[in-house]
Amino acid sequence: MDLNSIDTGMTEASVWWAAFNDHLVSIGIILGVALVINIIQAFILRNWARRMNRGGFQWTAGIASSLTAPLGWAIWFVAISIIAQYMVQPDTAKWVEDTLVHRIGQVRLGLVLLLGAWFVVRSIRYFESLLSAIAREKDGVDLTIVKALSNFFVIFTWLLFLLIGLQSYGVNMTAIITIGGAGGFALTFAFQDVFKNLFGGVMILFSRPFKLGDDIEVSSILGTVEKIGLYQTIVRGWDSVPFILPNSMFLTNPVKNFGKRSQRRIKFDIGLRYEDFSRVEGVVDDITEFLNSHDLVDHEKFLRVYFSLYGDSSLNISIACFGLPDLGEVMWFELEQSILLGVGDIVSGHGADFAFPTTTLDLPDATSPPARRTRGRRKTIRKKASKKKATRKKASKKKATRKKASKKKATRKKASKKKATRKTTARKKTSRKKTSRRKS
Repeated sequence: MDLNSIDTGMTEASVWWAAFNDHLVSIGIILGVALVINIIQAFILRNWARRMNRGGFQWTAGIASSLTAPLGWAIWFVAISIIAQYMVQPDTAKWVEDTLVHRIGQVRLGLVLLLGAWFVVRSIRYFESLLSAIAREKDGVDLTIVKALSNFFVIFTWLLFLLIGLQSYGVNMTAIITIGGAGGFALTFAFQDVFKNLFGGVMILFSRPFKLGDDIEVSSILGTVEKIGLYQTIVRGWDSVPFILPNSMFLTNPVKNFGKRSQRRIKFDIGLRYEDFSRVEGVVDDITEFLNSHDLVDHEKFLRVYFSLYGDSSLNISIACFGLPDLGEVMWFELEQSILLGVGDIVSGHGADFAFPTTTLDLPDATSPPARRTRGRRKTIRKKASKKKATRKKASKKKATRKKASKKKATRKKASKKKATRKTTARKKTSRKKTSRRKS
């Protein structure tokens, strides 16, 4: 590094410090003024908002309360940007020619626009809360439309201030609009599902098939509508589990809105035993009379009790009726319970009873002819019969062999007896001969 460059740098730094030192008082004044203005505006706007709320002017109070924070930050940003400009170029006469000072001014303008957009968005959200409270109390204001319009104006505000900020920075807006228009066609094909959901959200807002708080059923999903957005809708199921549904579902699937029904219907079947057939007509007449005399049943609507079907194990009776219009949840469940208990009392009062699935198996008596056998059973019977025949043949053969053996034994005995008699006769003859010889 050259000594001349070091000397020139030191001289420039000393000149800058001398010029900046002259503006230290001005910087202190700027900070002090910013602090005082910030305190005053906060005090005035807060007191004004309180007075407007007390006087019933909630809309004006909302503007005042929404302006407090953005205006305070704007005051400090302006003060700090001016101090930064003094630090970059202490000579105010050269601010027009200094590029960095000009950039600081552009940043200041962008921050002020951002804070202005923040103020507008805060005001929109405040008005949304006021309109939502009115919509919950009155039927003339739709809560769904309030939420949708507030979200639309919030997005529109940010986009508007973004375009103004870009234009203040010198960006060619014509080129951006041209590029955006040409790229819109490509994005439409690339993000078809996204645009379907957005279009579905717009159709929900305009056609209003349901609103916040309605109980709906779509594609086997049941729950209460909790939030309607431009891209998706949140439905909280009756088991408190939230379902995040894309809005395109509501374009292709039928929606059942339980919130728009004026009345609820009770419909169920009961089954009596077959041995209670003679009591069915009396049970039907008494249930009809019971429903016609009930205070919470709408007698001008459809009411029917009739014997409907010979079931597999029961005689079915169908019961259908409507409750009174605009019946609350608690009263509705009380009505349903009272009807069920009343029907049970009527059935038991007639000496009848409810049937349950049974199966009767009839077995043949011992004196009755044998039942029809299957092929397999016939085969087993034939096998048993053949075995019996075989055993009988074996037994007969054994008997025959035994008889032959006994006959042989008898013949042998006879032969031995004959031999013995022959021997005895021969002996007698010899003895006789000997005695005759002796005598002679």
